[in-house]
Amino acid sequence: MMPANSKNSGFTLIELVVVIVILGILAATAAPKFMDLTKDAKAANLEAIAGAMRSGLQLIHSQAVIDGQNNDSGVIQFNGTDISLYNGYPSVHGSDSFVEINTQVKAWLDIDVVDRNTANNNRNAAIFFTDKSSANNQIYIFFTADYDQKSVNFKCHVLYENPESDNPEKPIVNIEASDC
Repeated sequence: MMPANSKNSGFTLIELVVVIVILGILAATAAPKFMDLTKDAKAANLEAIAGAMRSGLQLIHSQAVIDGQNNDSGVIQFNGTDISLYNGYPSVHGSDSFVEINTQVKAWLDIDVVDRNTANNNRNAAIFFTDKSSANNQIYIFFTADYDQKSVNFKCHVLYENPESDNPEKPIVNIEASDC
């Protein structure tokens, strides 16, 4: 038995409900801010990849000029990989396998990336994966976590293309981050 002069200590049901409501309101206002941070972080990662890609492309082009491989088509060895060139920059052939595309991208960039088929079989294989659009001779770099959403219309990727034309220009590196 409890002594008659002792008081029960603890929270009432109303106090607990008020605390839970306050925590719910705080969570509801803070969660969207964290969601935006994830999108911003993914977009920043894509910006970093595109910047590294542009730098790597300049190094490849410099090597192509030194080796006399900067006109029309050619091949140079870069970071232990044969890189097919068009106009002194990596060419993109839709007929290249996913593994070949990934090997070349890994030679230009120092990122954790695997080919599309490896990412499909093991979503934890790397942070990023490379894909291609054979019809357009384009290379894409996606987040492996976004594998199920990936398509050319999914706007969370880096795109590289070096279109062959009668009037060649520098290759294009675009960032799409609106769906991240």
